[in-house]
Amino acid sequence: MDRHGDTLVLGVQSMDEEHQHLTALFDEFVTCLKDEGFGPRARELVEQALVVTNAHFEHEEVLMAQNNYPGIEEEKFQHRLMRLHLTTLVGDVLNAGSCDPVTMHNIDTMRRLFTDHISGPDRELADFLIANGIT
Repeated sequence: MDRHGDTLVLGVQSMDEEHQHLTALFDEFVTCLKDEGFGPRARELVEQALVVTNAHFEHEEVLMAQNNYPGIEEEKFQHRLMRLHLTTLVGDVLNAGSCDPVTMHNIDTMRRLFTDHISGPDRELADFLIANGIT
């Protein structure tokens, strides 16, 4: 369990581990921005987070397809929207070059998008998978 409590724990181990990894990367990115600014380490963390996020979404989509999840098309739509929102917000954060109020707002927005997705669509997917014997 991490400092985010059980909001990341849905009961499907692979999803839970991916969510925790993404949260750790996000936290490290925020700390890096505050401590070091927008240097190479911040950019490296962003690149890593984008790769991990895409792999996570692809993994969830495989789980949905393998288990005939009825909400697969909506979840894929949500994944696509998340990618678009996150890419736009990350681009703005990295281009700002400082931790000004807009940057901090964008960082808060990214965290909210992530946690809302986990507590909403991912919670529904996890409940469906658990009901079908996947943990």
